[in-house]
Amino acid sequence: MHSGLGLLPSLAAEKVTFRYGLFEQSIPVADIRSYSETQKASSDLKPFLDYLSALDKQKFKETLQVKMSLDIVALDKLINTDMGKQILSFASLAIARRDQASIQALRSAIIIGAKSPEGLGLVSFLQAYPSNQLVIDVSKISRLVGLANSSSSPADAPPKDDVSSSPLGKIALQYQKLAAQDKQFSGCLFGDSISAELGNTLGSGTFNFGLNGLSAISLLEQLKILIPTKVKCEKAIIAIGGNDAWYGISDELFTKNLQEAIALIRTMGNKEIFLIPAFYSTVAGSSDPTISAPNSRVEQINALINKVAEIEKVALAATGVAPLYENNVLKDNLSSDGDHLNAEGLKIYRQALLQILQK
Repeated sequence: MHSGLGLLPSLAAEKVTFRYGLFEQSIPVADIRSYSETQKASSDLKPFLDYLSALDKQKFKETLQVKMSLDIVALDKLINTDMGKQILSFASLAIARRDQASIQALRSAIIIGAKSPEGLGLVSFLQAYPSNQLVIDVSKISRLVGLANSSSSPADAPPKDDVSSSPLGKIALQYQKLAAQDKQFSGCLFGDSISAELGNTLGSGTFNFGLNGLSAISLLEQLKILIPTKVKCEKAIIAIGGNDAWYGISDELFTKNLQEAIALIRTMGNKEIFLIPAFYSTVAGSSDPTISAPNSRVEQINALINKVAEIEKVALAATGVAPLYENNVLKDNLSSDGDHLNAEGLKIYRQALLQILQK
């Protein structure tokens, strides 16, 4: 697949070293894998975890659970596009190697990691990295993140839909375009970050088009990119609304966008369309505007979704996700951060989707 891979040593990363100036800390990859499976930290990993805030520690745990089942051919094409090369080049600046093969090594780790039985995740990437040590320069990561965010909105600016303009959004859309080309799926899921967390775990013949930050605005943009690929979806599930509430989208614009999205999806050869109500937050999440919209606004969005379902004569699938809530509030024990679902919450959501797809 990559003629240049033969130039790389046949190794796998045994440890990750974080470098900051003269300070270095190394963590065995085996310890990271063990922690992802048991949640028990080794003596080498514990100092690193102790350095993290409670929220960052939770995010690290969640990151370890992300395992993406990817189309290898589409992934290979993606990382050989100009966009893919730019992102690999950008990321390689934070990796210290004695040779000049940083980009080549990243490409190798991504492809080989994605071929693993568990899919591409942090651990499978590390185990596929062609060196016995992966050295990450933390100071360079800080500078790169600052550069990436230099043209973004101020931290205190209202949240907005930037799925199609952000680097990660662009590359995710490009991957979906390549992976969906001329394909026919029994079920397709369109949703925001909560749906994206499920990965492609809904069974053979299905595809999860979920994207972080997706609203009805970016859903339309996503569909306009996908439709020319001639992708077909026998059943389509739309699970959006939470971000529309958070972004402050008006009732009129949300209703218009959702109806236009349904019209576009109907051109994809489907027999049935299902709408999932917008996800509520916990009490704490609902009261924090940096996390999510107030549940009262989400309730208004759900009233609009009900209305659109009735007008467009599509099914509203609310029963399966009802166990997530109590009085239209997300249960604390099913959330990781007040807005997103934890493993138990995702299990309930996934089961609700499987019931729809298997009918």
